[in-house]
Amino acid sequence: MPRFALVWAELKGRPIRTLTGAISLAIGLALFLSLQAYGSGYREAARAPLSEIGTDIVAQREGDRPKAFEGAVFPHSASAITAEEASSIAATEGVEATSRALIFWSFQDDDLVVTLGMDPAERIGPGRLSAGLRDGRFLTPRDSGVVVLDLSYAEQKRIKTGDTFPIAGRTFEVVGLVDTSRAGQIANANAYLPLSDAQKITAAAGISGPTDVNMVFVTAQPSRSEAVARAIAAGLGEDSLITTPQSFDDALGSTFSLIDRFGLLVGIAALLVAAAGLARTVGANLAERRRDVAVLRAVGWPRRSVTAQLTAETTVITMLGLVLGVLAAVGVTWALSRTQVTVPVPWELSPTPHFLAGGARQLSLTVPLRASLDVALIATAALAGLVAAALVSVFAARRAAGIKPMEAWRVQ
Repeated sequence: MPRFALVWAELKGRPIRTLTGAISLAIGLALFLSLQAYGSGYREAARAPLSEIGTDIVAQREGDRPKAFEGAVFPHSASAITAEEASSIAATEGVEATSRALIFWSFQDDDLVVTLGMDPAERIGPGRLSAGLRDGRFLTPRDSGVVVLDLSYAEQKRIKTGDTFPIAGRTFEVVGLVDTSRAGQIANANAYLPLSDAQKITAAAGISGPTDVNMVFVTAQPSRSEAVARAIAAGLGEDSLITTPQSFDDALGSTFSLIDRFGLLVGIAALLVAAAGLARTVGANLAERRRDVAVLRAVGWPRRSVTAQLTAETTVITMLGLVLGVLAAVGVTWALSRTQVTVPVPWELSPTPHFLAGGARQLSLTVPLRASLDVALIATAALAGLVAAALVSVFAARRAAGIKPMEAWRVQ
């Protein structure tokens, strides 16, 4: 059995070597855990735009560029989805809930109004914009002939609750103002109508049937989300536009993609380098202590006691390195969680005409980088570090303990 007083004395007597071994392991572990926390934070950020409206998938069908920009027209990122197709999406295995919407552009009096028709009774999708209500009231399922306006748009046009507002030749009463910047940027519009009113406008313009929509928001079972997205895409055909959290991963750019794909490999490489550094430190330490081993053997210590003693010293160094590494990773993760990340919203989810002054608006959502450490990953990395250190120390210690006392003294 190891003499722990002797272990402490040995480590204390060689502080530089002890700290070198511990810090080398700590750096590798901290880098590994921090990269995984960074990647998980970005993946969580990529889900934020869709989670803001309680959905996992947005289904659309790509259309043609409008032939004329007058009256009510569909953006070319959206063409009609029939009521039967929307019902088929809702019946897809793995789908938990759906919400339908109808987005269109209304050109009137040298002005453009991006309009969204929605059913406020549905639990997911644009109905969640009610959380951003700043004046008046939100739409209700029985409403008709009323509209809710985006707050910034209403301020720009100097419109207030109770005024009338024209859309595609029809007049609507403004019953509320909503701050959409606080409720996500998906299906962002200037005006929000009851779905039935929006369908009447687009049907009268000849761009859809009386029950058609052009956006379907889907909540799927987490384990089947990818399969659901593929099934919806197959059902809508080759012109389908399916938005998932992966779509936002792509929009975040090559830096995140690189870290997300290779972060685990880089982290493992860092751990291996740290383990190699620890092994080198252990080997150098044992090489310097051949005379100490000879003394222990000369006074009657058996080989197993010498092996246990040297292994205990390495284990303490390893545990110190693991503790320092986890503490460093916690600090880095805390610093990362204090930052924010801007997630671009794909144009087709909130389309604006490209020919407007300054081009199409690029909407984005700024969210905290919710970096977090995975307890299971910490435990796995710590266990791997302990096992590797134990194997290295036992092998080296056995070799050192096998030295005959006279040979060690002769070498010295």
